[in-house]
Amino acid sequence: MLIKKLAVPFINDKLLQQVEHCYIATAAISHSGFEFLRSRIPFKSKIEMVTGLDVPTSPEVLRRIWRNYHERISLHIYTRNVFHANVYIFDLPFRKAVAFVGSGHLTLEGLKDGEELFYKITDAKEIENLKSWFTGYYEFAEPLSEVLIEEYDFVYPALKQREIVSRQEKRDFIALTTGAFRWDQIKFKLQYFKEEDYQVLSNRQARDNSADIQAARQVVYDKLLQLHASIEIALHRMHLYEHPDPSKRVSSLQPADHFEGKLRSICLSYGPSQASLKKDYGNASFEEVMHLQLALHPQAFSIYLVPGKIKQGQADREYFKKQMHDEAYRKQFFTLLKSLGPAYWIEIVGDRRNVDTFQNEEVLWEYTQADAWMHYAFVIGRSYAPGDPAINSEVLPDNLVKELEKLALLYQHMKSKGA
Repeated sequence: MLIKKLAVPFINDKLLQQVEHCYIATAAISHSGFEFLRSRIPFKSKIEMVTGLDVPTSPEVLRRIWRNYHERISLHIYTRNVFHANVYIFDLPFRKAVAFVGSGHLTLEGLKDGEELFYKITDAKEIENLKSWFTGYYEFAEPLSEVLIEEYDFVYPALKQREIVSRQEKRDFIALTTGAFRWDQIKFKLQYFKEEDYQVLSNRQARDNSADIQAARQVVYDKLLQLHASIEIALHRMHLYEHPDPSKRVSSLQPADHFEGKLRSICLSYGPSQASLKKDYGNASFEEVMHLQLALHPQAFSIYLVPGKIKQGQADREYFKKQMHDEAYRKQFFTLLKSLGPAYWIEIVGDRRNVDTFQNEEVLWEYTQADAWMHYAFVIGRSYAPGDPAINSEVLPDNLVKELEKLALLYQHMKSKGA
């Protein structure tokens, strides 16, 4: 029997509540996927699991299982080869059993949100064969341990960062090649940024450092400087200032200065004044503190509040994380974030969610706790597609000021106390 969403029999048939013993082989485990399963299986039931680390699984999930459930849940890590199997076997009362073999990992995407497929098995002989298969991998895998988790902690951020970048590149590639994005259907006559401005930031040109490409990038650079001149006074009224070094007012045009040597965005950044930077942040550089950003990408013009990029924003991000323990503070953060409007999203550890998806401040707080300033970016923003009337030449400066005024309130709330 074919099943598209494994969560359906788990919930509708109340299958998990009947489980006496389960055997799970999965390529990846997420916190939400683990909790979905664990919370529905009776406490007295035994759980045996085997997974690989080829698809990144957060070390925090492994640590949670090790510290809180090691007596009930036995997890082994298979390291001898790439492990990409997904098998769920459940022993039920009255010597019955059921198994599911399919594509979904032990994540919410794998169980209910993604496009997965499973085959349900009830034949006793086939289930015994699956148990023998499971035992073979389980016994030759490494038992989860504190040492294994600590070592994995060092490599996980790089694996996750690569996954985040790959996901974004895939989104752009699909949009450009499936008809969802058509340059010839966009009217650029009144637009501030033209087709060639976006195209010079495409994957095809990202590593190119030829004279023609550099000249095209310079056009974008100059347009951003002109845009800055049109909104500079309004920004200063908000106590937001451009980079103190005029040569760094716009981001570098050299591919070598960007991640993986690919220049795929050009941006303006705004933060504290030079005096405030020295007074409130000591030795921190302009790039290391929270700032607002206007950026052109291959398929969008974006407005961002950036609490910090990778390995940046320590003071602001640690202050924000500490303050979120205060009920009044997180309520205000929730209110300010929601007031940005449904076009805005927040992204932490590569998980991007629209601001209107958070039902209350407690759900938002739980989401923000994943932030880790040493390893991941933290961004709040919105994007305009090429051709959007809101970014045509006549109205762009006024629209930017309105949006930046909203973000400035959030900026003032989030930045560290001394600032």
